[in-house]
Amino acid sequence: MPISSNGSAPGLRRPKVSADLLDKIEHLRAELMHAADETNFNSEAVVELSQRLDHYIVLAQTQMLGKLSDSGLSQE
Repeated sequence: MPISSNGSAPGLRRPKVSADLLDKIEHLRAELMHAADETNFNSEAVVELSQRLDHYIVLAQTQMLGKLSDSGLSQE
């Protein structure tokens, strides 16, 4: 079976990541980039932001696989 450009077989749709989660990821990414520019990559602030961003990326990947609803977004 051929694979489409989005990585799934034709006719199969993977659930999309919620807009709220994508916004949260983008916001944290921007914060992380700013913090890394202002301090160093080993600073407590950068490490904490990186860990938070990782958490939300995992949530997005889980949503993409259809295993999670928007409910995981409220976790911080």
